[in-house]
Amino acid sequence: MEETEKLTFADVKKRIGEHLKTALNVEEFSMTFAKQQENVWKVNVEFKEKVGSTVWPTSALFSIDATTGEVTEFHKGRYWRF
Repeated sequence: MEETEKLTFADVKKRIGEHLKTALNVEEFSMTFAKQQENVWKVNVEFKEKVGSTVWPTSALFSIDATTGEVTEFHKGRYWRF
Protein backbone atom coordinates (compact mmCIF):
# COMPACT_ATOMS: atom_id res chain seq x y z
CA MET A 1 0.00 0.00 0.00
CA GLU A 2 1.47 3.34 -1.06
CA GLU A 3 1.50 6.12 1.53
CA THR A 4 -0.28 9.32 0.52
CA GLU A 5 1.84 12.46 0.58
CA LYS A 6 0.83 14.83 3.37
CA LEU A 7 0.96 18.60 3.57
CA THR A 8 4.18 20.10 4.85
CA PHE A 9 4.35 22.86 7.45
CA ALA A 10 4.87 25.39 4.63
CA ASP A 11 1.78 24.07 2.82
CA VAL A 12 -0.28 24.42 6.00
CA LYS A 13 0.90 28.00 6.53
CA LYS A 14 -0.09 28.86 2.95
CA ARG A 15 -3.57 27.34 3.40
CA ILE A 16 -4.11 29.28 6.62
CA GLY A 17 -2.98 32.50 4.91
CA GLU A 18 -5.51 31.93 2.12
CA HIS A 19 -8.29 31.20 4.60
CA LEU A 20 -7.59 34.25 6.80
CA LYS A 21 -7.47 36.52 3.74
CA THR A 22 -10.78 35.18 2.43
CA ALA A 23 -12.63 34.97 5.75
CA LEU A 24 -11.33 38.02 7.63
CA ASN A 25 -9.23 40.04 5.16
CA VAL A 26 -6.17 39.36 7.35
CA GLU A 27 -2.79 39.12 5.62
CA GLU A 28 -0.31 39.07 8.51
CA PHE A 29 -0.40 36.36 11.13
CA SER A 30 1.84 34.24 13.32
CA MET A 31 1.54 30.53 13.81
CA THR A 32 2.00 29.94 17.53
CA PHE A 33 1.41 26.19 17.55
CA ALA A 34 1.26 23.46 14.90
CA LYS A 35 1.00 19.73 15.37
CA GLN A 36 0.19 16.97 12.93
CA GLN A 37 -1.84 14.20 14.55
CA GLU A 38 -2.48 11.33 12.16
CA ASN A 39 -4.25 12.98 9.18
CA VAL A 40 -4.97 16.36 10.78
CA TRP A 41 -2.87 19.46 11.32
CA LYS A 42 -3.97 21.36 14.45
CA VAL A 43 -2.76 24.96 14.35
CA ASN A 44 -3.10 28.06 16.52
CA VAL A 45 -2.59 31.49 14.97
CA GLU A 46 -2.48 35.07 16.21
CA PHE A 47 -3.23 38.16 14.18
CA LYS A 48 -4.41 41.74 14.57
CA GLU A 49 -7.97 42.54 13.61
CA LYS A 50 -9.23 46.07 13.03
CA VAL A 51 -12.69 46.82 14.46
CA GLY A 52 -13.64 50.40 13.73
CA SER A 53 -10.58 52.43 14.69
CA THR A 54 -9.33 49.88 17.23
CA VAL A 55 -6.85 47.09 16.51
CA TRP A 56 -7.34 43.95 18.61
CA PRO A 57 -4.96 41.03 19.03
CA THR A 58 -6.94 37.93 18.05
CA SER A 59 -6.32 34.20 18.06
CA ALA A 60 -7.84 31.37 16.06
CA LEU A 61 -7.56 27.61 15.82
CA PHE A 62 -7.57 25.52 12.67
CA SER A 63 -7.89 21.85 11.84
CA ILE A 64 -6.62 21.06 8.37
CA ASP A 65 -6.84 17.73 6.59
CA ALA A 66 -3.20 16.70 6.14
CA THR A 67 -3.92 14.99 2.83
CA THR A 68 -6.39 17.28 1.04
CA GLY A 69 -5.51 20.61 2.68
CA GLU A 70 -9.18 21.29 3.40
CA VAL A 71 -9.89 23.48 6.44
CA THR A 72 -12.19 21.24 8.48
CA GLU A 73 -12.39 23.47 11.55
CA PHE A 74 -11.89 27.17 12.20
CA HIS A 75 -12.69 29.03 15.43
CA LYS A 76 -11.83 32.69 15.83
CA GLY A 77 -11.09 33.71 19.41
CA ARG A 78 -10.09 30.18 20.44
CA TYR A 79 -6.93 28.08 20.48
CA TRP A 80 -5.85 24.48 20.90
CA ARG A 81 -4.53 23.49 24.31
CA PHE A 82 -2.10 20.61 24.63
